[in-house]
Amino acid sequence: MNIEVIGIEQESKDYHISIEEEIRRCLITKKGSIPMNPMYGSDLWKYRDRTLDDAVKLGIINESFNAIEYAVKRVKPKKVLIDSREDGNFSLKIEVVPR
Repeated sequence: MNIEVIGIEQESKDYHISIEEEIRRCLITKKGSIPMNPMYGSDLWKYRDRTLDDAVKLGIINESFNAIEYAVKRVKPKKVLIDSREDGNFSLKIEVVPR
């Protein structure tokens, strides 16, 4: 899964990782895999081998929004676009705005 984040104008020097990397880590981490923070992460892995119909796209968008809202405190999601590829995978383009 390819993840592109847009809408970030300037990075703060107070953080060790970029906002894009923070969002990527949040989305690829399976929810429940961190015992001390079981709500961190997403369930995007459930959509890996599914056909991208409207219901699946809505689930991916919902899962992405919820994960970013919970885990990434520097920005909030504005829009999630899904680009399906011929090999059956998908990529996400996530537009964010500062909090």
